[in-house]
Amino acid sequence: MQKTKDLSVYSAAFSVLSEPILVVDNQRNVVAVNPAFCNHYGISEQAVSGISLFQLVKIDILEGEKDVCNAQGSLLHASNWCSQAKFIKDAMLPLIVTLSYDPIFHQNHLIGAAIRFIEQPSIAHSESLHDMAYRDELTGLANRALFNQLLEHEISQSLRDKKRFALLFIDLDKFKEVNDSLGHDGGDSLLCVLADRMRKTLRKSDVVARLGGDEFVVIMHDVKDSDTMANVVEKVIRQVKKPVSLGHQTVQVGCSVGISIFPDNGVDAQRLMHHADVAMYRAKHQGGANYYYFSDELNKELKNARLMEMELRQALTEKQFVPYFQPLLDHRTQSLVGIECLTRWHHPDKGILEPVAFLPIAKRIGLMSNIMEQVLETAFGHLREWHKTLQSLVPLSVNLTSKQFYQSNTFDLLSNLLARHALPKDAICIEVTESTLQDNGDNLVNKIKEWDAAGFSITLDDFGTGYSSLRYLQHCSVNLLKIDRSFVRNIDVNPHDRVIVQAIIQLAHTLGIEAIAEGVETQSQQAFLLDNQCYVMQGHLYSPAVTANAFTEYLDTFTLKAVL
Repeated sequence: MQKTKDLSVYSAAFSVLSEPILVVDNQRNVVAVNPAFCNHYGISEQAVSGISLFQLVKIDILEGEKDVCNAQGSLLHASNWCSQAKFIKDAMLPLIVTLSYDPIFHQNHLIGAAIRFIEQPSIAHSESLHDMAYRDELTGLANRALFNQLLEHEISQSLRDKKRFALLFIDLDKFKEVNDSLGHDGGDSLLCVLADRMRKTLRKSDVVARLGGDEFVVIMHDVKDSDTMANVVEKVIRQVKKPVSLGHQTVQVGCSVGISIFPDNGVDAQRLMHHADVAMYRAKHQGGANYYYFSDELNKELKNARLMEMELRQALTEKQFVPYFQPLLDHRTQSLVGIECLTRWHHPDKGILEPVAFLPIAKRIGLMSNIMEQVLETAFGHLREWHKTLQSLVPLSVNLTSKQFYQSNTFDLLSNLLARHALPKDAICIEVTESTLQDNGDNLVNKIKEWDAAGFSITLDDFGTGYSSLRYLQHCSVNLLKIDRSFVRNIDVNPHDRVIVQAIIQLAHTLGIEAIAEGVETQSQQAFLLDNQCYVMQGHLYSPAVTANAFTEYLDTFTLKAVL
């Protein structure tokens, strides 16, 4: 009774399975097919019942299966196996299928087999799927998935053969500007041209892939000497830098290349990629259109940078960032007309650190606003007390990076801090560098107007070091213009710097903007500036940047004559 029930269950399962299945006896003759087989291939059960399996399909013996299915003669075997086959019963069924063989036993005797038919896609379709999976759709280069496989293979091969290879990480310079100006279609066309140039420039044995965006990677196989590698890399940089014609426009970009060497810089894919990426960023920071090797020295810098990242976060928690203050003095009125707030890090081991030591990393990890808030919270408290002492509103100069200047939360942060300390908007003066003007043009003009309309005054800092347009400068609501200290420093000895300083002062007068000289250190520098009608100055000649307590003492005894 139980046996009959089991057979009934098996028969029901066989009938409802969606996969085409036929059953053969130990003579390899078909004894049953399920409905899915008939429906899928359009063959009735009567048409195949009793015929030999080999009258229906031609089986290709795969390597390793010869012991299982020798010349199709001993098909029945006590093991499971798979093999490719092709229909020969009907010319309308030229499909290549995989046969999956499962033996059937009765009382430990092999009595037949269930054979599942698993369809294979056509060769053309397979190649198409392969291309979609492993080729970059835009450029036709290897994509990230294929590159990862090839890199792992190269590592294994090089380990076995004890050979070296180079991994190049290539990032295009100024691609974003081209993409923004020409649109994505123009950017895509440029990427295709540059990808083709790279492919033609590299050796046939090398692998080039596009990771995405404007990032490419290259495996340089069997690198024997650095000169050969350098020649290839330099050639790639030259080819990428050549102008590209896109319709009626010609564009030009460059590329920065980071290089890591196997096994010198790592023996696994992740480490090699990371080191090449780090080296690429160093090349980019050196101005682009350049290449840089990963090295122990760079690795040491990387470790130091990671340590500083942790120390910066800790410094914020422990409130180690403090304001220092330096006076701005007007020789016409013999008075204090401004105070510049400068950030210092009171490092527990290294002492007082100036911004040049930590701001690049703070910018990269997004801590600038946090540091500024911590410094200004303290500075504004002192400023309120100094206003009482001076009995006048002397503005505090606050330096902003280009990114901070454009972020709406910077405006909110300053407004909230001023409100918290009961200070008006004109209690501070916003300082932005000339490079901000160079980078943003019309956007900067509009943003400066927003700040000005809100009651904040604007100083253009480090003037003379950038390439700002006079048209933009003319339309900016800039209140003060600071002559960069690099020019002031050398006016005693360098006639070119004297000419530049004179020209900047004259330009400021023409535009109705007050000129300020920073970095004044000697009496002769002061005399030259006064002779050329620059009256507002700051620098070590009057006072270095000092702590709040020291600045309070300075104010208590301040007169310009006493300072000099």
